[in-house]
Amino acid sequence: MGTNKDASGSDHIGQRLHGLDFLRAVMMSLGVVLHSAQLYLTMDMVDYYRDPMRSVSMDLTLIFINTFRMPTFYLLSGFFTALLLARRGPDRMFRNRYQRLVIPFILFLPPLAISMTLLRIVAANVMATGDFGLDINLIDRPRILWDNTHNLWFLYYLIMYVVSVWLALQLCRYLPDDFCAHIRRWTARTPAYSIVAIFTVSLSLAAIGSFSEAGRITGKLSFMPSISVYLYFGICFLTGWVLFQRREDITVLARRGWGYMTAACFFLVVALVCFELQGKSDAAGYQLFHTLLSVSTGLSVCFFMLAFVGLFCRYFHRHQPWIRYFSDSAYWVFISHSVPMILLALPMHSWEVVAEIKFLLVCSGTMLVCMLTYHRWVRNTRIGEILNGRRYGTLPKPP
Repeated sequence: MGTNKDASGSDHIGQRLHGLDFLRAVMMSLGVVLHSAQLYLTMDMVDYYRDPMRSVSMDLTLIFINTFRMPTFYLLSGFFTALLLARRGPDRMFRNRYQRLVIPFILFLPPLAISMTLLRIVAANVMATGDFGLDINLIDRPRILWDNTHNLWFLYYLIMYVVSVWLALQLCRYLPDDFCAHIRRWTARTPAYSIVAIFTVSLSLAAIGSFSEAGRITGKLSFMPSISVYLYFGICFLTGWVLFQRREDITVLARRGWGYMTAACFFLVVALVCFELQGKSDAAGYQLFHTLLSVSTGLSVCFFMLAFVGLFCRYFHRHQPWIRYFSDSAYWVFISHSVPMILLALPMHSWEVVAEIKFLLVCSGTMLVCMLTYHRWVRNTRIGEILNGRRYGTLPKPP
């Protein structure tokens, strides 16, 4: 299969992948930025709360981050799941995924659901009357109060992908050995940066994304799984799995990272233009522009994923204590950030300042609260052991 080395020359099986660890942490932590921006959108989109002060800059922030964040996260999840399988074998890999995914989901969803359901009701009262209250009749979709995985939806679908891996491994026992060997050979000889691979991933994402007006799929919070969400992010997960089989390609991705980032931004601009031009579904040119929107979005997502993998492996391949500390904290930050975010935003409801200032206060305040609670109550406790697999010392140590 060639050498199993990254941009730094480190073997992927035996060494910690600091660049990809950091990338995963950044993608998770960007949820704070994205969800803070979501409070100040001009677009007609309300989740828990939307402030009276709004800005197009918040729309652009959300669109930009939302294009690549979860696809990149699921690509990394597929990569690391394949790595665990290669390093530890099936039994230990599934035990690890149970401890790191299933247990946190079961443990943290109840307190998160109680807190966020209460805050949703209070936010609905604030938006309707300007005052704090608990009038549940102001909730326009009551089902969302109980049929909701909140921001743990990413764990919900990741658990489904791990179950799918288990089913695939069971199926392989009954398939002809030659067939399975042929699939392994095909993935092993097709570079991740090849035109075939890029267009296969991009057009697959485009085909599924075309069922949405936006040309791409976003997360769904309901306990009822969405087939489109499962397939869309499942392609990203599978791409990461295949990338692990071709992990020597990361050296090439590191060299081409800035070129891929340029291509990703170009196709994102094309997608935004097509979205503006497509109009309503009954418009004359809708089908043409919607097709272009879906294809350009698929290409943008694919190039973003490859670019981020390459660039982070290029620039962050060595151990750095504070980056390691940030990487360790990201799981807790993403699980816990929604509560302080809404608590910080609601008191500013009647404050007439530009949306960008409110956004910066909420975003920075939320990160500060999450990092302080991680440092004080998570990192060196049983909670930290559940989230990170071990308890760490108070401060990061040099290698």
